[in-house]
Amino acid sequence: MIKTFTIIFIFTNSCCLSLAQNKNIDSLKTVLAATSKPIERFGIINTILEESSGWKGEDIDSAACIQLLQISQNLNNDSLLAISYNWLGSYFYITKGDNITGLEYYFKAIPLAEKSRDKRRISSVYFDIALVYFNLQNNEESVKNTRLGKENLPDKTHPLYDFMLVQYQDNMAQYFLIAKQPDSALYFAKGVIETANRLNGLIYNEFSLIGAAYAQKGDQDMATMYFKKANTLKDLQSNSIKLTFYNYYIPFLLANNRIHEAGEQSKELLILGKQNNNSNLKLAGAGFLRQVFDTLNQIDSAYYYSRMEASINELIYTQNNKNKIQALAFNEQVRGLEEEGKKVAYQNKIKQYLMLAGLGVFLLVAVILFRNYRQKLKANKVLEMTLTNLKATQSQLIQSEKMASLGELTAGIAHEIQNPLNFVNNFSEVNKELLTELNEEIEKGNYAEAKSIAKDAINNQEKINHHGKRADAIVKNMLQHSRSSSGAKEPTDINALADEYLRLSYHGLRAKDKSFNATMKTDFDESIGKISIILQDIGRVLLNLINNAFYAVDEKKNAPQSPKVGAKYEPMVTVGTKRSGDKVLISVKDNGNGISQKVLDKIFQPFFTTKPTGQGTGLGLSLSYDIVKAHGGELKVETKEGEWSVFIIQLPL
Repeated sequence: MIKTFTIIFIFTNSCCLSLAQNKNIDSLKTVLAATSKPIERFGIINTILEESSGWKGEDIDSAACIQLLQISQNLNNDSLLAISYNWLGSYFYITKGDNITGLEYYFKAIPLAEKSRDKRRISSVYFDIALVYFNLQNNEESVKNTRLGKENLPDKTHPLYDFMLVQYQDNMAQYFLIAKQPDSALYFAKGVIETANRLNGLIYNEFSLIGAAYAQKGDQDMATMYFKKANTLKDLQSNSIKLTFYNYYIPFLLANNRIHEAGEQSKELLILGKQNNNSNLKLAGAGFLRQVFDTLNQIDSAYYYSRMEASINELIYTQNNKNKIQALAFNEQVRGLEEEGKKVAYQNKIKQYLMLAGLGVFLLVAVILFRNYRQKLKANKVLEMTLTNLKATQSQLIQSEKMASLGELTAGIAHEIQNPLNFVNNFSEVNKELLTELNEEIEKGNYAEAKSIAKDAINNQEKINHHGKRADAIVKNMLQHSRSSSGAKEPTDINALADEYLRLSYHGLRAKDKSFNATMKTDFDESIGKISIILQDIGRVLLNLINNAFYAVDEKKNAPQSPKVGAKYEPMVTVGTKRSGDKVLISVKDNGNGISQKVLDKIFQPFFTTKPTGQGTGLGLSLSYDIVKAHGGELKVETKEGEWSVFIIQLPL
């Protein structure tokens, strides 16, 4: 009942308040002070945010965002939480220019909005995500999220349908401008005007977009006219809309040799960014000023703004200390509110332990009753109930184990992506220096040297492209591996899968413990080709076995040693594949302490673990054994105590 009332209140009453001209912020604050009802307070605060930051170019109030989050968490309402995270994402992206943190909150909002079937919020968040990707110059992701927003538009009878439609039209116009398709861009931009008229003349990006479209078509007069309108209205806009205006208007001025005007607009943009401490605005302003002074051949000024641009670019794309401190200070407030949710999770965990203890008592009672023949029937009933509860508990623990294995990948993925990004950044910096040298050699007339430098720059650009594609491939692979298993088998390159999880396991452990080190070896049979498996399940088995292998060698390395003279222990984990008739064998070998016969008899039993308390659930090998059996295969172990162990997965081709 609360959720139903919330949706009606937020999306009708609150919306009407935000669009009505006779309601101002002061009167809303008066109403807010007079009510203590959480739902009403949420609606009024949401309206104040819309009124104060929607189209007036003002910063989003972080304190108001925090209040929304606190109310939504206290009510445990998914729809309200989605709205709160949407505002938090907009605070970081629009007000602070922090693209990464903005995306994090937007992505938090999506599943909550979907769970509550809040199509208005789903489409809004997807449109906001698209804007961030536009700013990150990722046109493909921008249009993908824009279309997802379009698919989730609310019904045309919804009071906010036109409000959402204008965002879709605006995003599509920007997409076609970037794609150099001015006719399509013009179609959507004019659609923005038509829709905006139904919203009592809501000011959006329309004049900037139409001006940019006419500029691409070569109609300078029409472009100038619309850019002039946009320039007149820009002070009424939010930071993100102002940035769109500058991003189209300044290149238009430069292309038409209106250098002085371009410089003035660029300075305005940089000053605006500094006033708002907005990294996106500052980056664009510095970049345009660099272009202006390059055009004027004022090398010192161009160099100054080039360095500023590089510094801000690093701030945005590497999330350096200053940016992290600003974000973390705010996130700490959010984290405090989320502690309530953690307390609930802890209480559930205690209940789970109590249930396990209760199951133990029931099992003991069942054994005693079983020994008494006269009460056999009663004992059987108790045992049946106990086993049912045990299976339910085991299912919960297995799910926890699956989620834990997915979490093991996080640090490894971060390291894998960071390497190609470092290459891209380094070669980009080198290319900037080469191009400076190239310009100097051309001015000297030394064309032979200039050609040599140009060749080096081209080679570096190819490396940048290569490593960029590499990072893209890593992300796509990880998305594929982390998606929920459908239970369907698919052809998979088992060698590539094993190699990938070996590296991710190693880097994940290194991220948690910098002192950890081990040698990795692979021995793959290239004749195997692809085999049909459930990718996520076999990946989970490989990750578990490889993690166990690294744990074994690290444990041996850190244990007190009495090595032979001249001998030095070198931790090593080897992963290999081999085709054997109509089967494929996947082996994970370590040179750790091996497994004693006493332990060997129990390792595949559920809940059995040799790790210290709190470091293992005892379900990893048991779950792995069941997954391999479900594939029609076998999981075996061979070992020599004190020297090595090898786990062998045998799967049918």
